[in-house]
Amino acid sequence: MSCFGYCNDCEEIHELPSALAIPHCHALMAQLSTHKRIDFDVPPEAADPRLSTDILYTKMRGRMFGILVCEDEHGKEVILRAFSSRHNGVWNVAGWVPPLVDEHAFVATVERGNLDIHPLTDLIDMLPKESKAWYLKLAERRVVSHGILAKLNALYTFHNFNGGKRTLEQAFQLKKGIPVGTGDCCAPKLLDYAATHGLKPLSIAEFFWGKETASGHRVEGGFYESCAEKCQPILGFMLCSGQK
Repeated sequence: MSCFGYCNDCEEIHELPSALAIPHCHALMAQLSTHKRIDFDVPPEAADPRLSTDILYTKMRGRMFGILVCEDEHGKEVILRAFSSRHNGVWNVAGWVPPLVDEHAFVATVERGNLDIHPLTDLIDMLPKESKAWYLKLAERRVVSHGILAKLNALYTFHNFNGGKRTLEQAFQLKKGIPVGTGDCCAPKLLDYAATHGLKPLSIAEFFWGKETASGHRVEGGFYESCAEKCQPILGFMLCSGQK
């Protein structure tokens, strides 16, 4: 199983198999390899240069892509695809499921936060290192930073297949800090889209595409399970259908 998580409501692990999705992932890999861009549904003359896959082979390295095989209310197969986070700064791309968060609200929150963070950083840089004032301002910046992250997390809403709806803080199963970027991976995007569009999930698979990670733990064309830090703590809720 590549997609699973513990559900606090049911007190059990919910999971989704990957077998049906893997052939569709290989087809997507072929598209990426051939067209070398993620907007391959449009003709070359209409392609957005920002959506080239060249960025995946730079020091920025590759990213995860995912496929979710679903069934609509009429029993027809529906194939959804997603990329993790943003592609070269672009949030929404036609043919791919959208992010869980409104990009304009996210950017506005970050920009407002920078108005508070940047002056503190400038002041810290001018203070004698390891002085009392330096430590006090570091602590103040840490508090401000945590406040900004809390506001960003509050922008995310997660849905499941039991009609449930929760904020990120409510959906996150672990009682510890929520990692930055939680909710931006492929699986949460795909499952939330399916849950809010009346689709029944059947199979999901995620693969890495581009330059291997610095650690070498993820290589192009490799399939990987949803990450333990960001995804698994929310997937239990998202996969819940109320059926055992």
